[in-house]
Amino acid sequence: MPDPTSVSPSEGLPPGASPVSITARPTPAPIPHERDDYSGAFTPDFRYEDLSKPALVRLVREFAQAVHLLDRSMCAAIGMSHGGAEVQRLAIEEWRGASPVYGERLREIMNIEGNGVSAIFKVLQLDPGFPHHYLDVRYELIDESHGFFELAYCGALMDAEPWGEKMVTSMCHHIEDGTFDYTAQAVNPKAHIKHVHRPPRVPSDQSPHCRWEITIDEDNETVPEADITKIVRGTTAATFKYPPMRDGTPHIPTKHSIETGR
Repeated sequence: MPDPTSVSPSEGLPPGASPVSITARPTPAPIPHERDDYSGAFTPDFRYEDLSKPALVRLVREFAQAVHLLDRSMCAAIGMSHGGAEVQRLAIEEWRGASPVYGERLREIMNIEGNGVSAIFKVLQLDPGFPHHYLDVRYELIDESHGFFELAYCGALMDAEPWGEKMVTSMCHHIEDGTFDYTAQAVNPKAHIKHVHRPPRVPSDQSPHCRWEITIDEDNETVPEADITKIVRGTTAATFKYPPMRDGTPHIPTKHSIETGR
């Protein structure tokens, strides 16, 4: 019997045939070690998933705070050019246009099911317009048709109060009344949010700063979708689809990804 190590690779093949060449699969690029910060060398292909959980929490907090900084900048620019009445009108348009759309995206990626009060509260807990701690929101779920939330501390109110009662009333009355139901009704068209109490604060150190009640009832009026919301829905910002993460985890969770953690 011939020694296998001495057999030519082409031995036994038909005339003119070439031996099969087996090429090893390329080794996949290693997934970077989770980073606790971004000190050290610049990483050209940096991705958010390269960060550790504490680093991601820090980043999400600052991203939510950036939403308020962008809003302050926009409102200040409008006020300087066109006055306070236009600030109020356009702030309402801004939140009516954006919050129903990004709220739906948040529900999808976080697998928030149902259309009761708990689902609305979950969206508010994730809403970048409600940055944790800067807006210290406390929630009280009575049942799926009834609940309360209050702000033990409101950083936005701290910005408004030095400008006087007119500014406070504009934000806490006119803007909130013009936007809260649009946010809630993106989850349930029969949801309604109304104030229990709200600023101007009496006494001036009143705490919590405000308290709100949410109900879901067939008798509640459904607000029509605002024209600005329809426009925002058609933008690439609203329709953009994120690719999977480095390890293949889908951006929008599937049943399999939830069960396996990927």
